[in-house]
Amino acid sequence: MDFIEKNILDKKGFDNMALRNILYLDIEAINDYISQIDGYTYDEEIITSNSVDDKGGKAGIGFGKLTAEANLGKQNTNTTTKNVRITDSSKLDKVIKYLKNEDELKYYEEIDENIWQDIYRDDFLELLVTPGFSKIKEISNMAKNLNNLITAFQPYMSDDMIDSKTKEALSGFETISRINDTSMVSCVFNFENKKYPFIAELNTTFFKTDEENIKSQCYLLCKVQKKVEKGKSIELDEIFDNVKKLNLNREQKRKMPKDLSNPKELKDSIKGPAFVVTPIAIYR
Repeated sequence: MDFIEKNILDKKGFDNMALRNILYLDIEAINDYISQIDGYTYDEEIITSNSVDDKGGKAGIGFGKLTAEANLGKQNTNTTTKNVRITDSSKLDKVIKYLKNEDELKYYEEIDENIWQDIYRDDFLELLVTPGFSKIKEISNMAKNLNNLITAFQPYMSDDMIDSKTKEALSGFETISRINDTSMVSCVFNFENKKYPFIAELNTTFFKTDEENIKSQCYLLCKVQKKVEKGKSIELDEIFDNVKKLNLNREQKRKMPKDLSNPKELKDSIKGPAFVVTPIAIYR
């Protein structure tokens, strides 16, 4: 008889894990949730395997499907142990199972007015959506890729690939991307019908793949921060957002430009009804 004692795994919910291709994972949040579920968190555990080898014959008595057997001879018991690491995937699976078992996870492929009314702050949601980066992020990525392409091929060209004005524009876009916090990426998640979008800030350190790889339909696990009501809107990646937050005196404020919003070409406004959420995981 061969068996594996997985007491800790079975009790804590790491068995029967769903298979997911994880693209983004806030492991700090996941560890925090697990510590609240279990009262602690850990990254390794010990699995014990026992095997029993029978040497000798067997004496048995049978009645239909019921059989009794006695082992004759010696039995050798072999015990082995091994340290295993609890993966990020299994931790995510544990949190999702917990939320489902507690009826705390709502799943949607689209939302209507009735569902909108039934979603509240701090709700956990699992959504089938398509992500898209902010306008500034997309333009900055384009400028960076074009600059890299020019740098690679210009030595083989007899003439300049782009004129001075284009160079200046590309340089300006890259400067804008450096002004913004490069560790955070604004992202909008949409259902197929484009209604009730979800706005999130993704931490670049939590990506499990290249950023561009998430830009197709996937699942988003998130927690609702707030709802953006109809008639209101949210601006993404405001260039002068940090300037607006400065603690300026009256004279300094008087000298500042009155309009510190993004130029019209870079204005990226998401209109309500919409949601602002904390992203926990993105996967397929």
